[in-house]
Amino acid sequence: MKANFQPQKRFLLCFFLILLSVNCLWSQRPKVGLVLSGGGAKGMAHIGVLKAIDSAGLKIDYVTGTSMGSIIGALYATGYSGKQIEKITKDLKWDELLSGKPIYEHVSIDEKDEYGQYSVEVGVKNRKLQFATGLIDSQELWLVLNRLFLPVYNIKDFSKFNIPFKCIAVDLSNGRPVVLSKGDIVTAVRSSMAIPSVFTAVDYEKTKLVDGGIVRNFPVKDVKEMGADVVIGVNLFTGLPDISKLNNVLDVFYQITQYRDADDLVEEKKLCNLVIEPALEKYSAGSFDSTDSIMDIGDKIGKMYYPYFKHLADSLNAKYPIVYDANNRLPKVDNIIIDEISFVGIEKTSKSLLLEKLQLKTGNAYTAKQINNGFRKAFSSRYYENIYYSLEPTTEGHAKLICKVHEKLLTQLKFGLSFHSFTGPAILFNVTMRDLLLKKSRTMAKFALGENFRTLLEHRQIFGPKANNYFDLTWERQNLPLNRYDGSQKLYVYGVKYSQLDLNYTRVIDNDWNLTAGISYQKNRFSPDVVSDDSYDGYISNYYGYLLSESITTDRPNFPTRGYVFSTQAGVVFNRKAQIVYSPADGSPAQDISSSLNNVDNYYKFMINFTQFHPLDKKWTLFYTLQSAVCLRSQGFIIDNFYMGGIQQLFRQQIVFAGLNEQQINSSSTASGMLGMQYNFAGSLFLMGRANTGMYNFSTLTKAWDSNNVKSINGFSLGLGYNLGFLPMELTAMYSPEIGKVYSHIKIGFLF
Repeated sequence: MKANFQPQKRFLLCFFLILLSVNCLWSQRPKVGLVLSGGGAKGMAHIGVLKAIDSAGLKIDYVTGTSMGSIIGALYATGYSGKQIEKITKDLKWDELLSGKPIYEHVSIDEKDEYGQYSVEVGVKNRKLQFATGLIDSQELWLVLNRLFLPVYNIKDFSKFNIPFKCIAVDLSNGRPVVLSKGDIVTAVRSSMAIPSVFTAVDYEKTKLVDGGIVRNFPVKDVKEMGADVVIGVNLFTGLPDISKLNNVLDVFYQITQYRDADDLVEEKKLCNLVIEPALEKYSAGSFDSTDSIMDIGDKIGKMYYPYFKHLADSLNAKYPIVYDANNRLPKVDNIIIDEISFVGIEKTSKSLLLEKLQLKTGNAYTAKQINNGFRKAFSSRYYENIYYSLEPTTEGHAKLICKVHEKLLTQLKFGLSFHSFTGPAILFNVTMRDLLLKKSRTMAKFALGENFRTLLEHRQIFGPKANNYFDLTWERQNLPLNRYDGSQKLYVYGVKYSQLDLNYTRVIDNDWNLTAGISYQKNRFSPDVVSDDSYDGYISNYYGYLLSESITTDRPNFPTRGYVFSTQAGVVFNRKAQIVYSPADGSPAQDISSSLNNVDNYYKFMINFTQFHPLDKKWTLFYTLQSAVCLRSQGFIIDNFYMGGIQQLFRQQIVFAGLNEQQINSSSTASGMLGMQYNFAGSLFLMGRANTGMYNFSTLTKAWDSNNVKSINGFSLGLGYNLGFLPMELTAMYSPEIGKVYSHIKIGFLF
């Protein structure tokens, strides 16, 4: 800090001596202007300066800002104090604000199956791929800004704020600065921070606006034009950083936007009476994971300049006394009565579906949180690139809600990479078409192109007054191996071609809980890769009627830190057909055993799985799993049984169990419990330990519990994970003392 302080010390002393001596030149109180520059994550340093200004009792008369400076400046201008802005900032989840995707917790359970399962999603229009004007649309940022600026929803002239305010954006069509001083404050600040190619451009009148930092990152001229006599500027741009410090896409694009502004900065700084430049060389525009450290630097620089703010405030107040309280400037607005709901941008999607998702009705009063939750649910329907709103005041406490919709193209192509120790490498490809056959529908074709081909075709039709009912018709085909083990020794591998036609009805009870009833026709065709003794060759088909309930409340699909995953299923297998040839272990001639499995009595399946995640602090997460699966009155044929082993759920009859490979134990009855710890030791890197114990073979054809046959198993694992959004990874070492062998397990990318 001293490096920034000493060169200005002599100037500052002269500056304040001049202020004290020229009071006679002003016939009215001098106006103090505050200018906050852009800087991405570095903008958090502005907050410490605001806190020092408030503590000194210095009244600011005008505020201008660009990019992050426009957001913080607008909050301050509308009435938030420095301390309030600090609290707001510390409560923000930057990964959610900057993701551009729905927050996983808000995604309806009927969409969670496909959420976050691909590296790339691209819309298709007129048989051409369509790309957005930026990588991040940031739906959540729009909603957070709407909530924060609700107290001034009825003020459309920014000069009428508690402190008059302006911010700077750039007209994308001609590269010229646009000074925003009227209209919707949320749209204004969102435009000012729309870094080109990073954040999507913002529609404005007949053009599009992007980050004002391209041409005027430090808008001092504008605060002078507003009438400021004394200008305090907080500048976060002290020159283009070394190329070695550009660590991510946000840093690179922010660097590009500063080329033109570097020359303008010199002239703007000359107009300031005081320029504050925090020492932030080690941070970049994209350092949102270091906001606490940046705010600490802001606090230190604020305390350093506090004496000067205090001297200026005391000098002005001595000559021009005023009553001023920095902490009570924000208008109090708890809720808004919605008089009317209108839509901008709806062309192909359903207004009725949108209203059903929003759950907002005219004539009712709503808080910003309630309105935002409605828009989050609508966004999570995956029909929209983003959907936000503005409030147009009508009468006192009332407003017209204007829904601003950017529709997602109804046809989406999705691509992902997958490598798993069990299924091998694959390219995931998905085509999703909404409203293809009827309104409120999702039609999907999904493929895994690789060593083990898999495909799924689905049509989902949504209906009901709250859009919380749907029918699913699916057909799937999977070619996966079925391994047979004796302890640690793999005996042989079956090639299995599994197909299923399924029809079900689902009622979404709540956003994260549903109930399903369905019936499916299933067929397994299998044969050993190498013909050997004690093996089967043939097929089994049957019908399966079932009831299913699922609930998912976790905060993210990969490496969750809170919430739970629950599923339970009960069903009956009936009308079995079989054609199987068995090669006995003793080498005797092969036998047709079809009659022993053909048209046997119905048998019953029960499965339950519950996994809970508990955050212990910011780094540590405790999690545990309880699961059980039982076939009652089953003949225990290998295809009918459950498969213990593996870390991730890959197929419906699997019971995950750290310490075993997938399918290492084949049984008609299993139960297990697992306890684990997850440690986020750096950025997106995780260390995970698991310990589980279980039992199997406790149920037979004639007994639900057979103590003579029950066996126990234990297992442990230690894994390293990397939550790279477009390609998550996990590497695990496993061991079971009963098996006596260490196994490795690799997962890269996504699961089918």
